Amino acid sequence: MRRKLFYGLKPSIKNLTPGDFDQRDYDCHILFQNKRGMPVAVSRHKEKDFWKVQNGFSTMFFGTEAEALAYCKGRFFDADGQAV
Repeated sequence: MRRKLFYGLKPSIKNLTPGDFDQRDYDCHILFQNKRGMPVAVSRHKEKDFWKVQNGFSTMFFGTEAEALAYCKGRFFDADGQAV
């Protein structure tokens, strides 16, 4: 078992902003967290109108924001730990 020591603030998505997850072709609009507390980014393509949900190394693509948020519902949590 590995022990992790954190000096300063405990890692949390409360300390992050969606702008931290902007990429070359994508603007991050919403941040969620998975059950382990790792960030999940919901991003929109800058030129084309499609969305992606990125959770670690997994990425799912959707045609609309509503479809992307429907995928997140029940799977991920907001910054306070409440289910989406």
